[in-house]
Amino acid sequence: MKFYYILILLTASVGAVSAGPVSKKERPQLPSFVKVCRRNDPNLDMCARQSLLAMKDLFHYGIPELFIPPITPLVIPEIKMDQDSGAIYLHSTFKNITVNGLANYTINELHINPKKMRLTLVMSVPKVAMDAKYVMKGKIMMMPLMGNGDFKANFSDVELSTLITAERYIKNNSLFAKVKDVKVQYSIGNAELYLSNLFNGDEALGERMNTFLNENWSSLSNELRPMMETSISDIVRASATKIFDTYSFDDLLPE
Repeated sequence: MKFYYILILLTASVGAVSAGPVSKKERPQLPSFVKVCRRNDPNLDMCARQSLLAMKDLFHYGIPELFIPPITPLVIPEIKMDQDSGAIYLHSTFKNITVNGLANYTINELHINPKKMRLTLVMSVPKVAMDAKYVMKGKIMMMPLMGNGDFKANFSDVELSTLITAERYIKNNSLFAKVKDVKVQYSIGNAELYLSNLFNGDEALGERMNTFLNENWSSLSNELRPMMETSISDIVRASATKIFDTYSFDDLLPE
């Protein structure tokens, strides 16, 4: 059920080929390990792909200059989700979340259009594992669901497609980019979920609910999809905005 938060994390690498603000001496310098591509390069997409792949090993340890946390593993203190429409009424909190597998990403598509200020990035990860502590209460397809315990999940063939559009503006005599819109779509090949201590430790009910969740995870995902993709888009927007506010467009994609 919380598999969409894993997708959010894949978007962190978008910042490695994007843009940001402030006056030259006061503005932070782009890290020397970032391969800078020129916006008029006829092979811009290939250059950007090489730039992103060149930093792949750094993602293990995090890149604070680009606001990217360590991803081997990725540790998230807390995530909350509230859904009260359609067939799902659910309030849940996940804490001490550990995610493994994100470093094995593949770039399926990367396209930058400087004139239209558009970035398209499609990434995939073959396997992702997630562990957390959860608290949950609500209903799924009219079935009550409540519990407080361990959450474990394995996801396969995760793909995330992100489209970011921006607009240019001048600040402190420098050219900057501002996020205009973010659209995210995702797909998951398969999911295996397990929640311990459901229904106050009732093993029979807990086993039946876990079976139900695993048999119906795809339908449940579709029910949650609008909220999921909106939530992912909001977080991608926040991440991209940090980079756009730190480095100018001319810094990241000079002419």
